[in-house]
Parts: sequence; C-alpha cells; structure tokens
Amino acid sequence: MRTDSFPLNYFANIFTPKRAFFNRKAIGWPTIVIVLIFLNALITIPVSLNFAQTDTIGVEQFYPEAFGMIDDEAAQTLAEIPIENGTLEINQSTVQVEEEGVIVIDQNGAPLIDSDVGIVFEPTLFTIREHGQPELTVNYTKDFTLDGASVEEIKAEMNRQWRINNRVYIVAALTFLISCMTLVMLVALTLGSAVFLYLTKKSHLTSITTYKESVAIILYGLGLPTILALLYGLIQFDIIWMMTIQTTGLLIILVLIYFKTQFNDEKDQTRVQE
Repeated sequence: MRTDSFPLNYFANIFTPKRAFFNRKAIGWPTIVIVLIFLNALITIPVSLNFAQTDTIGVEQFYPEAFGMIDDEAAQTLAEIPIENGTLEINQSTVQVEEEGVIVIDQNGAPLIDSDVGIVFEPTLFTIREHGQPELTVNYTKDFTLDGASVEEIKAEMNRQWRINNRVYIVAALTFLISCMTLVMLVALTLGSAVFLYLTKKSHLTSITTYKESVAIILYGLGLPTILALLYGLIQFDIIWMMTIQTTGLLIILVLIYFKTQFNDEKDQTRVQE
C-alpha cells in the first residue's frame, strides 16, 4: 500500500519522532490547511456530543424577564389545566397582568396585548415575547406535562420543551462557536510554535530550512496528542483539559524529536526506518 499520498503520508509520520522530522517535506501548504481542519474536527467531536446531551441550557437564559413573571398564581392556574397527549385542555381564558408584563392562557391564542414582555400558553404551544429578543414559539411534545408542577418545575419543563424543539440548532450553533475558538487556538499554537523551530536554522546546527517544514513538524507532533485529547473528551468532557493534553503532548513530542534527531538530517541516515 502506498503511503506517500495524503492522508496516509500524514498518519504514517506521527507515530515516531524520527518520521515526524525526516518526512517534514512530505506535505505542502494545501495539505497543512486540511490537517489543521481535521485536527480541529477531532477536538470538536466530544464538544458536539456533550452539547447534544446537555440539559443546562434553557430558553430562560434568553428571556429572563418573561420567565420571571411565572409565579405561584400562574403555576397554580397552569397546574389545574388538564393535558391530553401534550395538549392543554383550556376551557377558560386567563390574563394575568404583572408590572413586568402579561401571562395569557387562551384557547385561541390571544395576542400579547401591547406588552413588550409576555407569555401566551395555547393548547399546543407557548409563545414568549421580550424586548430586544425575537418572539419565540415552542410546540409541545406528546410528553408535555404541568400537572401539579411548581414554579421551578414549570420553568424547567418549558426549558426542556425548547431544547427538544431546537436541539439541532442549539448543538450546531454552540459547536460552531466552540469549533471556531479551538481552530483559532490550534492555528495560533501551530504557527507560533513553528516560528521557534524555524528560528533554529540560524544556528546552522539544524536541517530545517523553511517555515513550511517547521509547520509540518508541529502538525506531526500534534497528531497523537490530539487523538489522546479526543479519547479523553469522549470519556469525560472538559475542553480545558483537552487543550492541555494537546499542548502538553506537543511539547513532549518535540522534546522526543530533538532527542532522536537534534533537528539534523545527518544524525540518522536510516531516517524513516524507525
């Protein structure tokens, strides 16, 4: 099997320090960009899986004033309404006017009057309005329930319904944000570390001649630590520890590369035999 083409030429060179150094010219700039994206994708996998399972993010965080209006009176009214297959059996409309806004419980979806802050509970959905935020509508699922619920339990159920309705968008948005952050950090780590390797050529004791070679060595050095960070993240998600494993692992690999090669081609004529 040929190992001189990407991605085999990358993976073949990450397992030993000598390969990582002596095959530093095997990848070009287009491949370097692809490797950066690939390594970042590995770090992002535990992120997306964690967000898919999280229950700490709720709509209450985006509409705090509206949620703040839900009190014991509103909770008692809602708890007394029968629910059948996720549908509120509303027999009587209720409007609760607070200083902050209004809470409406209505069979036909009464408007939020003229208030900037409000919540409307309809048979199959609830709508939230708060100034500075878009009006939000959330459909109930079949297991929606408010029977005998307290204020906090009602808020928790509303947050759960929102997560169910928007899980794909929540996971995609949060994963994208974290992925952008980790990519910036990875690029900075790679290019910054490569600068120090490149500067060693001034000593005339190393065989590194171009900045691209330095970047390639760093990317080879990041291979195994990134895989270890991925495995750690799948077992116990902690983005800080994952980045720490990646960075510390790179430092260890660089030390091993120097110990084995002194960054000099003449130190080992067998080169890729180890």
